[in-house]
Amino acid sequence: MSKRKKDDSAIGVSPEMAGDTTVGAAERERIAERAYELYLQRGGGDGQAEDDWFNAERELGNGSRSIHES
Repeated sequence: MSKRKKDDSAIGVSPEMAGDTTVGAAERERIAERAYELYLQRGGGDGQAEDDWFNAERELGNGSRSIHES
């Protein structure tokens, strides 16, 4: 019986966690900083890190395709 590795994109991990290589390290850092600002703005509640990340990407005009785009 073979074991299949889970596809991280199927479980909805952020590009940062999945090792997104479509943007450089500097761009990922900018996105991470903005996502953290968004986290703080909404009071720091847990459970929305992915939303913060994708909102930061959109705000910064990141042209890379996220795992949620078809």
